Amino acid sequence: DISAPRASVDPAQSLHGSNLSPPTVLQFGKTRKLSAERADPRNRQLLQKRQFFHSHRAQPMALEQVFSDRDSEDEVDDDIADFEDKRMLEDFVDVTDDEKLIMHMWNSFVRKQRVLADGHIPWACEAFSRLHGKHLVQNPPLLWSWRFLMIKLWNHSLLDARAMNVC
Repeated sequence: DISAPRASVDPAQSLHGSNLSPPTVLQFGKTRKLSAERADPRNRQLLQKRQFFHSHRAQPMALEQVFSDRDSEDEVDDDIADFEDKRMLEDFVDVTDDEKLIMHMWNSFVRKQRVLADGHIPWACEAFSRLHGKHLVQNPPLLWSWRFLMIKLWNHSLLDARAMNVC
């Protein structure tokens, strides 16, 4: 019997919250980095004449960002991801608004809490229920949609009866 470790939900990463603190994530650097200390002065001068743009946000980057050892390629802008998720869910015609809302809440939750493996699903369901429990109880159709989603997870062997009962 394998169980996911107990952990608390970071309220700063919740659906209705904001990114107040950076998430704790392991950083794996690339082996070749261009830093301001190692750059050839002539090459640096050529780079200073160019304007660089972020690959995801298409916003201009400061030269310090270009020379930084921090790679921003894997950044996820939660607002944009939430917008794209809502837009994608709106395309479904055979799904109720409550089902779309619970899917959006779940997608946002698992993205912000970095739920990456099948074994994390029971923990994630319990944490989601604790985080959104009051809202779910106040909205019975939304609660039924949450139960329906848990049944789908159970059908795919991602959630067990014990976790469903806790939720």
